[in-house]
Amino acid sequence: MSVQKDDMARRAVDVASEIAKRLEPCPDLRVQPWSTQRDTGVAVWLEGLVDADKLQEALLALCDAGSARGRREIPRPGVATEEVGTISAAVRAVLDGCAVIARDGASSAQAWRLDRVPARSVDRSENEPTLHGPQEAFIESLSVNLAMVRKRLKSPRLKIETFTVGETSPCEIAILYEEGVVKSDLLREVRRRIAQIRVDYVADINEVREFINDPRFSVFPTTEETERPDRVVAGLMEGRVAMMADGSPTCLMVPVTFAMNLSSPEDYYMHYSLALPLRLLRHLMFWGSVLLPALYVALLTYNQDLLPTPLLVSVAAQHSGIPFPTVIEALGMMVAFEALREAGTRLPRAVGQSVSIVGTLVIGDAAVRAGLVSPGMVIIVSATGVASFTLPALGLVQAARLLQFPFVLAAGLFGLYGVLMLGIALLGRMASLRSFGVPYLAPIAPTFIRDMKDVIIRAPWWMMQGRPRQFEPVEHDRVPKHPARKRAPRWRWRP
Repeated sequence: MSVQKDDMARRAVDVASEIAKRLEPCPDLRVQPWSTQRDTGVAVWLEGLVDADKLQEALLALCDAGSARGRREIPRPGVATEEVGTISAAVRAVLDGCAVIARDGASSAQAWRLDRVPARSVDRSENEPTLHGPQEAFIESLSVNLAMVRKRLKSPRLKIETFTVGETSPCEIAILYEEGVVKSDLLREVRRRIAQIRVDYVADINEVREFINDPRFSVFPTTEETERPDRVVAGLMEGRVAMMADGSPTCLMVPVTFAMNLSSPEDYYMHYSLALPLRLLRHLMFWGSVLLPALYVALLTYNQDLLPTPLLVSVAAQHSGIPFPTVIEALGMMVAFEALREAGTRLPRAVGQSVSIVGTLVIGDAAVRAGLVSPGMVIIVSATGVASFTLPALGLVQAARLLQFPFVLAAGLFGLYGVLMLGIALLGRMASLRSFGVPYLAPIAPTFIRDMKDVIIRAPWWMMQGRPRQFEPVEHDRVPKHPARKRAPRWRWRP
């Protein structure tokens, strides 16, 4: 029989040679013959992806069990197995970390799941740190990440569907949802968009995000990124859909609104009275990080009459001798600050933070002493950077960093009128955005009164018994109502 065919009905050594031929040069490919009283075959695997000790134990068990008289099929050891009927399927199983067990003349082989893929252990969340609540974060193993979600959501209605994306190197993508809660149209749309992805390989789930986004040219994040299992569980119980990819420590959740990007996981692990001022602070800091440099430029360039006279005299004295216009001064300082921030991110962690802080202090002080920038501009740009650091969502931080520049240019050209007109255009653009059909500014525009309990404020848990109406969940109430059950009277102290 020719070894050029794709079927498995041939000698086991020919199957092994065909697999090696398709993978060559492949120095980490291992082939080991095995034999029983009735059958002979080979085992093929990639060193490093298969646990060699478990494989040898399984092969010994196979040979011992197969030595019984009259046994004609490959005994199944105590490992997960899968039938493969073609050489192409066998090659794919080997690349997936399985050991392929072929028998002479058999029409199919078995793929034993004995993978030992290198992976890091579960650790703390680096991008979403909190002082209270769970500290676990996802890793680069899809099976481990799914187990972490199931550990927290022990519900039989938790459903997981898998898709294979990638032509050259297939990647497994899983979508998670709570059956009976998620809207059927939302689930159908997620399936459709993932099925339409055509790419050679997927390195991270963030690549999938760009394929499934609603607005393709928007700086605002319309998918929520998280590496915390507790946030995924909370999103599933709200009627949202989560997406994970094998090899990525990040999970995407859809749909998402603008207000969700300003909420921190820690808001739900502290007392609601403490979460209120922190949420208000984040909302103010977002608009401050976007508008503060522009307002400073507008007031100094066109609208000096709005400043108090003592402040105007002080600022004018600072700017005397500066060789650049205020708008050029602001843009130069913002670019320098962004360069220092990027340098601190790219440098090793032991020195990156120190370099960014020391560099900011040294360059800012040197620029003021050289007469290139004013002290007030250094304060404004530094305050803008600090305000952006308070935002919990990385996508929103990057959006604020980009929006600063057009607002400064509008302020330098038209003053407060330019800032006002650009602000109106920005709000109009945000109102037009959709995240899988959900308005981006919901529940503010359009208004959902019941959902306002978790936007600017975080109401007590006993007041948030309903799921967000903006996601149109099938079950609106988190806890089923029992007409016969009466609420227990509140205890009052009586002297």
